[in-house]
Amino acid sequence: MSQYRGRRLQGPLAQPKGIRGDGGRCAGHRPAILRSIDDQSELPNELDRTSAGRLRALVEAVGAITKVQDDPQQVLQQIVEAARVVADAEYAALGILGEDGRTLVQFLHTGMDPATVERIGDLPTGHGILGAVVVEGRPLRLPSLGEHPASYGFPAEHPPMESFLGVPIRFEDGVVGNLYMTNKRGATAFTEEDESLISALAGQAAVAIEMATRYERERLLTGRLQRLVQINTMLTSQRTVGHALQQIVNAAAELLDASYAGLGVLDHTGQRFSAFIHTGMDPELVEKIGPLPSGHGVMRAVIVGGRAMRLAEIKAHPASVGFPDHHPEMRSFLGVPLAHRGKVIGDLYLTDKRHAEEFTETDELLATALAAQAAVIVTNAGAYERERELVADLQKADEARESFVNYVAHELKTPLVTMRGALQAMKMDKNPESANRAMLEGMAMRQVDLMLDMVGNLLEMASIESGRSEIDLEPVVLAEVVERVVSSAPPPEGTALEVDVAPDITVIADARYIDRILANLLTNAYRHGGDRVRITAAKGSAPERMVLAVADDGDGVSPEVASTLFQRFTRGATSSGTGLGLGLVKALTERFGGVASYHAGEDGGAVFEIELRCADS
Repeated sequence: MSQYRGRRLQGPLAQPKGIRGDGGRCAGHRPAILRSIDDQSELPNELDRTSAGRLRALVEAVGAITKVQDDPQQVLQQIVEAARVVADAEYAALGILGEDGRTLVQFLHTGMDPATVERIGDLPTGHGILGAVVVEGRPLRLPSLGEHPASYGFPAEHPPMESFLGVPIRFEDGVVGNLYMTNKRGATAFTEEDESLISALAGQAAVAIEMATRYERERLLTGRLQRLVQINTMLTSQRTVGHALQQIVNAAAELLDASYAGLGVLDHTGQRFSAFIHTGMDPELVEKIGPLPSGHGVMRAVIVGGRAMRLAEIKAHPASVGFPDHHPEMRSFLGVPLAHRGKVIGDLYLTDKRHAEEFTETDELLATALAAQAAVIVTNAGAYERERELVADLQKADEARESFVNYVAHELKTPLVTMRGALQAMKMDKNPESANRAMLEGMAMRQVDLMLDMVGNLLEMASIESGRSEIDLEPVVLAEVVERVVSSAPPPEGTALEVDVAPDITVIADARYIDRILANLLTNAYRHGGDRVRITAAKGSAPERMVLAVADDGDGVSPEVASTLFQRFTRGATSSGTGLGLGLVKALTERFGGVASYHAGEDGGAVFEIELRCADS
């Protein structure tokens, strides 16, 4: 009659506690419909088996069924019991088909004692004659079910069955199950009247199955929505973006019953993932696969299309690029974009629905809700980071402004005080030929020069940093630069200057500003070096690069100051300079496409270098 295999079925339509396939008996309880039908069976046989009596039994059965419509499971169990009694059969059963429309996902039966059921083993899955009723979609009556070509026989320990009546349970345009009974009592076969009565009960079963299905869908959806709310609440307490996104990926796999889930966030180019978070694979497998997805193939199609995509088979999509070595096979796919204000910033995808061929529309809605949460988290994190950087920049700007004001006030005050003192002394000394007066004049002039140097450097630095200062790059002969600068800024008395620059070395620079660079380096060496300064030129870090160096034999630079030498207003503890010269050197050199650097000399002292591109490279 039916092939018995598979496992005992459980789920929303499983038999309720206390009701088993034991002929309708259950411990301590007997449904009202069974009591009503049993009362009929106690009447004289002639009356009980008349059409009127059986019809009355059917009407009472239907009436009793309608009283428990709020419990679809109990309705189905009572329909099985009613069918056995109304058709006067020894055994009756009701099978419910799964989503594939072929396999039974639930099987309710009556007429067998528990011990026999246990010995038989696995319940039917919907093949054999039961499958024929479903496939043909019409009632089937047989005086001997073994004669039908679809009969597979019975498993061991199964009681013998001869006559058979099976009717499909239909809802709308499809078959959702079957109701059948065997071994007509007191007759060799079921009758047309039996078929009509059982078909009426099958109609009741169809309604109950649909109710149970809807109830289960609503129960599952309610549970998933409650879980979604829990996830949303949990995300508000996450401290890091990465952890929050991982929670969303984990929740997506859980809610949508997927084997794998991943979430990719696009980088600033919008072409590749800057971050990819996933679940479903153990670390060793991930290590074998190699680099994580970068946002191509089907995932890219979701991003470019900007809409959800559901596939029963990933490989069937034209955008599929296959899987790398060691990657597990994946079939069903659901991908939804991460979007914020119309801009796609990534995607959330799931693969391999565990208990179904493909993902559903409800799955898509839930995934979309989770993707929206992820998009908000990513966007807010980016906005927070930009705001944090802006605040930091503003703080730095404010600190720089305050430092600049303090610096200028201090640097201008010192020479001004000195000049004022010199002028007062000169005013008191009426003799224009006085040696003291000449000394005071020299002191005042040096302070004026210092102020002019500081103001000039400040203006130049501001012009360079703002981009207002135009740089005219051209070939410049280093020997000529050295000659001009040394002529205008000769070494002070007691300082020896050595020059080792070949006359044919030409670099790319601005002729005006390279003089300023060398002048600042020489001034720095004169002030802080010893009694020997050396200018050299040599090959740089690459054949097409040349290094111009200014070295001195002074005390060098302390490690604390060395790291900030090229910053504005940086000076040594005993420095009398403006703290702008080396900053200007760095800014100008970088405008030339070069690099400014410092290192200690081999025999002590300080070495400042600028590396520039050769003109003939």
